[in-house]
Amino acid sequence: MSLDVNVTPGCQEIVVGKDLVDFYIYYRETSQFYSVCKTNGMCKTNIGTTCEIVNRTTSTSTIPTTDEIFLADSRYYIQKVFTPVTVFIGVIGNLVTIAVLTQRRMKSSTNTYLTALAVSDLFYLVCSFLLSLQHYKGIEDATYYYYWKILPFVYWHIDASSGTSTWLTVSFTIERYIAVCHPLRGRVLCTESRARKVILGVIIFNFLTTATTSFEWQMCRKNETSYRLDITEFGKNGLYKNFYYWFTAVVFAYIPLALLCVFNVLLVGAVRDSQKQRDGLTQVKHNTISSRERQENKITMALVAVVLLFIFCQIPTTVLLLVSLFYSPPENSPGDNCRRALNNIGNFLMCINAATNFLLYCAMSDKYRRTLILTFVPCFAKHHRSLTVSSMASYRSSIRSSVRQPQSSYIVPEKENTLRPPSVRY
Repeated sequence: MSLDVNVTPGCQEIVVGKDLVDFYIYYRETSQFYSVCKTNGMCKTNIGTTCEIVNRTTSTSTIPTTDEIFLADSRYYIQKVFTPVTVFIGVIGNLVTIAVLTQRRMKSSTNTYLTALAVSDLFYLVCSFLLSLQHYKGIEDATYYYYWKILPFVYWHIDASSGTSTWLTVSFTIERYIAVCHPLRGRVLCTESRARKVILGVIIFNFLTTATTSFEWQMCRKNETSYRLDITEFGKNGLYKNFYYWFTAVVFAYIPLALLCVFNVLLVGAVRDSQKQRDGLTQVKHNTISSRERQENKITMALVAVVLLFIFCQIPTTVLLLVSLFYSPPENSPGDNCRRALNNIGNFLMCINAATNFLLYCAMSDKYRRTLILTFVPCFAKHHRSLTVSSMASYRSSIRSSVRQPQSSYIVPEKENTLRPPSVRY
């Protein structure tokens, strides 16, 4: 049976369904739905690749409601357009970050945390892309049996990776607070070996506390030729759902966000106090210590920027998690459709957070940029270093000539002795 739909001419004919359900085609250029099939059999229509299939089994209305359009749009644009692009950029950025931060000249306790964060974000992005494949046409076919088989474990790993990134962010924020506000204790506590122990503890804790996620889902047959994912009886258990949702909300959302807000306020205050103290010093002392303090403040502000981005991207998901604890609308109801659409947006913001940290490192860390160039473009780095060495030599020779002229009464001020020519560290 072939039915005609009033869409733009020239589109190829594709199969849109063959079950006893109502199918609708959403033509995005005109923002309209078209009824396609209401009977059993093979249904075909002239549509292009810009159309989205909406499977409706409960409603008898011929025109989908606003909440259904909202859900269909969020699935199409986020899962099929934005997520693949974000994952591609994020995977490259995190691999670059891992390569840069593991260089010998970049070794520090803070960079150990940031390397682990990049690895965790990398896992999160890969798992997000695997989950987005559920919304692609034909993925339910029996050919993709193993995809549906591993999908419950993908849910587990994405939850574990998200929790790991959260607590790693809290860990390096607390470590930075100790290093800046309590420098004497920081020399003892803020070490690479201690950072590795904390990272291992965070990973073990998050994977163990989210292990039950894989038991909430199971692969089942949709019909003879396709599969789908369904909730298990364990996942439907009311006692488990209430306990796990509250545990997730408190441990992975509210406590981390509260700690991050408190310690970031303290860190920003410490940086401002440091700048005021430096401004009040004499010129000689200022030149002696300002370079080191300025570098420390840059590192601190870069980490504060990473945390602020994390908070901004996490707040929508945290709010939705709080709402879901007290509001559970019936499945496929307008409230449920809006909730799922907003969850898509919140999950996408978390993907952005996992994909864009390396941009903050490039923008706010001179040492990261120099190491990045040295690692991936060594020829440019050597050329830049040779230019810097020659400029240093000319600078020193000009200083010596100005001091040795007998006829001149010019005396080099004391503050000139503490100046250093511009240099690039490798």
